[in-house]
Amino acid sequence: MSKGKPALTDFGIVENNHYYWWASWYARILGYQSLRTLQPSIEKAKKVCLQLGIPIETNFIPAQSEHGADTKLTKFACFLIALQADARKPVVGRARTYFLNELEELNVTLSNEDYLSRMIGRDEIRQLNSQLNQSARRANVKDFRFFMNEGYLGMYNKPISEIKQERGVPANKSLSDYMSMAELGANIFRITLTAARLKQLKNPTQERAAREHWKIGAQIRSMIKENTGTYPEELPLALDLKTLQKRLRQTQLQLNQEVDQTV
Repeated sequence: MSKGKPALTDFGIVENNHYYWWASWYARILGYQSLRTLQPSIEKAKKVCLQLGIPIETNFIPAQSEHGADTKLTKFACFLIALQADARKPVVGRARTYFLNELEELNVTLSNEDYLSRMIGRDEIRQLNSQLNQSARRANVKDFRFFMNEGYLGMYNKPISEIKQERGVPANKSLSDYMSMAELGANIFRITLTAARLKQLKNPTQERAAREHWKIGAQIRSMIKENTGTYPEELPLALDLKTLQKRLRQTQLQLNQEVDQTV
């Protein structure tokens, strides 16, 4: 920041050699009417911490301020909230720029990456696949690998092992960690539709359930080609989410340094 302008630390409080900022103050600074209206963004930021394996309780500390029930935020928490807040608000955009300029390496990494949305989408696929397996079990599916592979065959026209090999994804890695948001969304759609379809089957068999999974995958394949001109297996891959998560964990350590290391 240029000389004469207040620094973020000017508005912080120091406890246990670390800076914290009141969430009620941060809400006003970002252009929100109240802490309550910022709360959805705070909850999303907490979810990111959970996904990263970063303790929520050390970054979002419930406390009482002069405004009543409040939360003390670390600098990392402020950063995550800015990323989740309403981008249409001018101050939100400036807050993001402020943090990312401070985090030069992370700024380059996150360029053009829907990383937070992708993390949520990847986790949703995991949850939905678990539910789909339950639906498949009720549809008399015994060979779940065969059943799941039929969905990939329908959507990608090849088994998962070939998809990963041709797209340069290591065999021991999950394809969903490399999917763009568009590809994640398409797979969420495939899984959701298949689960709904299995519930409608009368006297289901493993072969019929697998055929329905293939059929829905093929329909989504055609839809993607029609709307993008590209088949699913030709969609560009994104940066490995595991790499992004590692760098975000490093960011927490960088932003939450002790006061005597940053002043």
